Amino acid sequence: MTLLTHLMGAIQTVKQHGLRSFLTVLGILIGVAAVVTVIGVGAGSQHQALERIKSLGANLLFLSAGSTEISGVRLDDRRPILTARDIETVRRDVPEVSAAAPSVYSNQRVMHGIKYWDSLIQGTTADFLKARDWKIKSGRMFTQEELLFARKVAVLGETTARELFGPYPPLGQVILVGNTPLTVIGVLQRKGQAPGGTDQDDRIIIPLSTARLRILGLKKVNPDAINSAHIQVREAGQIDTAVTKITDILRARHRLQNSQPDDFVINDLTEIQESISDAARALGFWLAAVAAISLIVGGISIMNVMLVSVKERTREIGLRRAVGATAEDIRKQFLVEAAALSIAGGILGLLLGIGLVFFIARIRDFPFVITPGAIFLALGSAATVGILSGLYPARLASHLDPIVALRQE
Repeated sequence: MTLLTHLMGAIQTVKQHGLRSFLTVLGILIGVAAVVTVIGVGAGSQHQALERIKSLGANLLFLSAGSTEISGVRLDDRRPILTARDIETVRRDVPEVSAAAPSVYSNQRVMHGIKYWDSLIQGTTADFLKARDWKIKSGRMFTQEELLFARKVAVLGETTARELFGPYPPLGQVILVGNTPLTVIGVLQRKGQAPGGTDQDDRIIIPLSTARLRILGLKKVNPDAINSAHIQVREAGQIDTAVTKITDILRARHRLQNSQPDDFVINDLTEIQESISDAARALGFWLAAVAAISLIVGGISIMNVMLVSVKERTREIGLRRAVGATAEDIRKQFLVEAAALSIAGGILGLLLGIGLVFFIARIRDFPFVITPGAIFLALGSAATVGILSGLYPARLASHLDPIVALRQE
């Protein structure tokens, strides 16, 4: 008997017991749907997180003020102890660094006419856009001359521009930050949310000197102090070398002894990206393993139904053996039936899982991701479970004595 003949017989048997067949494949259906949903949602969430990190910039280091130590006691006080000269030294003396932008910032209310909006005011240099891989949507970035002479100019993030100007072009318009009027010279392209969930486009970028002299005020302790800096490394393979050199330069400039800890923090975003990927893979594996338990339960259901089927069809098996069917034919027939049930459940579960991933992706606003690997794993697992579940009933059916089977009422 050919495989097609066995398959047609399996389909006929499934049709004869439609409700029982559906209940049998329900476990496989739920298991496959759970596996596909878990893998799809995990892949989409991972993709979203990695895209947010990439939006911060390529090969980016984030340098911020760290804790200080007094009389052996470490104080986590976040007081700015970095200076713009520190960052300029790093940019000049570390060849692996392609851009370094110091920043000071503060959240303040911004006004244009009768409209107002609370936004992040960030004073920085033109290197900021290069370090962050950020493009200008319209207008331009401020020049070195405007930075040198603390000109009252501003570049708006997309969110800030929309809230203050709506559909109207902001270029050339004047906004008011505190008592300082600033002329809008540019609007940034959209970046979206940062990994922490904050809106990167809700900001106003102004020259560092303008922020110090006209808006934020000079620090009494150190007028050159900054809050943080963004540093771009030329190539990913040079990040470790760059971190080492930056650390050595800053420790020397801050006159730190060998026994003293760093009074600054360097965050390598590529390490964060790798950590997220590793965590997502590990979590996805264990969640998929838990979801696979449903496949095992489904396999037990198939085996149970197939054993009942052997009991119900004992006389049929005897008749088939009597007219020439071999034990191998009987075994194949039951294996094909088990595989058909599991594959049917796998296909239905795959469709349900894809639908659930799409629905969750729309609700949570992350990319819809279904990988070929997830489809292969789901369907392959379903087929494997079905075949394994049918092995014992198929063997039992093939070993029935034809004469005894024909006597079965």
